Amino acid sequence: MTPVLECAIYLIVAALYVYAVVDCVRTPAARVRMLPKTGWLVIMALMPILGAIAWRNLGKRSLPVEGQSSTD
Repeated sequence: MTPVLECAIYLIVAALYVYAVVDCVRTPAARVRMLPKTGWLVIMALMPILGAIAWRNLGKRSLPVEGQSSTD
């Protein structure tokens, strides 16, 4: 693997991790699913790649679409 490709992969992983941690910290507690915020942060600290992906897909409730009720 070329050094440029390795650097690009590390930068992508670092950006994903930083995004997930900042997003977790800034997300209101009412929108967090499955675990409390501290639990998500611990998971992201122990498993940076998997934790960030899990937070993105499982940890945060999406905002309701305008015009739809939240009970749907």
